[in-house]
Amino acid sequence: MTDEAGLLVRIGGFGIAAGVLYWILSRFEPFGTIALLLLGLGPGFAGVFLLRHAGKQGQLPSRRDTLRHLAGLPPPDPAGPSDMEDHDLGVLPLPSIWPFALSLGMAILVTGLIFGLWLVILGTATTAYSTWGWLAAAIREQHYGRLLTDQPQTPGQARR
Repeated sequence: MTDEAGLLVRIGGFGIAAGVLYWILSRFEPFGTIALLLLGLGPGFAGVFLLRHAGKQGQLPSRRDTLRHLAGLPPPDPAGPSDMEDHDLGVLPLPSIWPFALSLGMAILVTGLIFGLWLVILGTATTAYSTWGWLAAAIREQHYGRLLTDQPQTPGQARR
């Protein structure tokens, strides 16, 4: 089973369960019930179609792997040790205050659209400065690499 089919079947099951529960709790309200059932039937139909199409092409894995996909669990790790050089690993950026400052500037800017021009100016300035700081930090990290902070430093060594 493909990941797409598993996701669509799970969405379909949620929509149908939510539709039935809504029908019972809303005392038989038709519009919301139909909307939720359609939410379940649409993706559910697409997921079942993908499953049948994979079955006709002989690409269905074992029943246990199919249940793992339906539950949304990742595939099991292969047996034995693995060499990390074989994997394409991404490097996470260093922690920074700049994403928070940028979101704060955007919040001030949007709030200024409601309350006045002075907040728009303050939000624009905060957003611009935060964007500049975040990009500068990312470029600096990309250009110079990560600084190793876990190595002991000698007293004559300056911290960067």
